Amino acid sequence: MLKNTKSQEIATRLLFVAPLFFLTHAFSWILARNWTTTLIIQGDALLGTHLIRLSPTSFSVGDHYFQVVVACTSIDALIGSLPLLYDRRTSLLKFFGFFLVYSIIVQFINLSRLVLGFFAFDHGVSWKIAHEIPSGVFLFIWFIWLLHHRGWISFTPRAKTNRKEI
Repeated sequence: MLKNTKSQEIATRLLFVAPLFFLTHAFSWILARNWTTTLIIQGDALLGTHLIRLSPTSFSVGDHYFQVVVACTSIDALIGSLPLLYDRRTSLLKFFGFFLVYSIIVQFINLSRLVLGFFAFDHGVSWKIAHEIPSGVFLFIWFIWLLHHRGWISFTPRAKTNRKEI
């Protein structure tokens, strides 16, 4: 019976992920997009890549133009992860402290991925390899980490049983 309750909890939490994820796209998040654009440009400048800012949320790399959208900030995935992270056994204050640290770490990883991706793109790597594939890998690893953090999956091997197959 406990396993069924755990499955119901996971299903309930997952039901809240998509609405929260899509709700974030109802807002422009202009400050977050502007901040992300600034950090991408500054990060790539440190690597010697010359990005030209065209607007608060757009820039060019060579003759290619890019617009920083909500998904580039990873705010949609951060807010969508709230139901998977929240632990009813902890106080809201403790949870918000955890979420703040978690958000900073995720943003740092995401911005590093973006900066390195534009650096690679500027040095001749295709957009798919420089941006699309790392983005998918980043989101997949993030999702696996969320499941592991909640204890819903484990990376430790299970003990072998003496069960015989028929």
